[in-house]
Amino acid sequence: MIVALDLDDTLYPEITYVESGFRAVARAAAVELGVDEEESLNVLRASLAAHGRGRQLDDLLEHWQAHTRGRLRRLLAVYRGHRPELKLPGASRSVLARLCADGHSLYLVTDGNARVQAAKVDALGVRPLFRHCYLTGRYGAAAAKPGTKVFELMLARERAAARDLVYVGDDPSKDFVGVRALGGATIRVLTGRCAAVRAAEGYDADVAVASLAAVPETVAALASPGQTER
Repeated sequence: MIVALDLDDTLYPEITYVESGFRAVARAAAVELGVDEEESLNVLRASLAAHGRGRQLDDLLEHWQAHTRGRLRRLLAVYRGHRPELKLPGASRSVLARLCADGHSLYLVTDGNARVQAAKVDALGVRPLFRHCYLTGRYGAAAAKPGTKVFELMLARERAAARDLVYVGDDPSKDFVGVRALGGATIRVLTGRCAAVRAAEGYDADVAVASLAAVPETVAALASPGQTER
């Protein structure tokens, strides 16, 4: 089987990348504005907790009464361009090793800014664990999930049919509907920001599991005779 896996909140908790970016921004703000680094970090964390993602840098600059478009752009560049401090969980590494030992071809598929996603991949040290890492941002906006362009490239590379593909992800708003329409199987791990999200009709995965640890056995079940019709 071809087993493709999502990155953020599937292989590692994405909040660790956010926290890494916050630390980089807080350091940059300390240099540019002459403000306290720890206080800036606390402002960023409080903004995330109160409002969710999207306005943390604005809130930080407003906290210090220093909001300008130029400063906002510079801090955003720091966040996106920083070298993240990430570590692949041991449990994820074990699952990837098990899937490989079971004879599956492993691929990574991740959306987002290609430069940012590449930095995450490098920080986590996962490139050697996959046959190829598909960063959809390198293939144009239409390639992002639920688009299937990179999955089609994957199948062509393997000279395989969609029935030989299983995709493992966490986000029911985009991760599964395209792959299912293509003819592949899907597994949802109930981890990260989307763990409690209820999927829209037709958007959920074929199978949901509590954690990545259950994926090898689930892939084996999907590949077994009698399990191909979903």
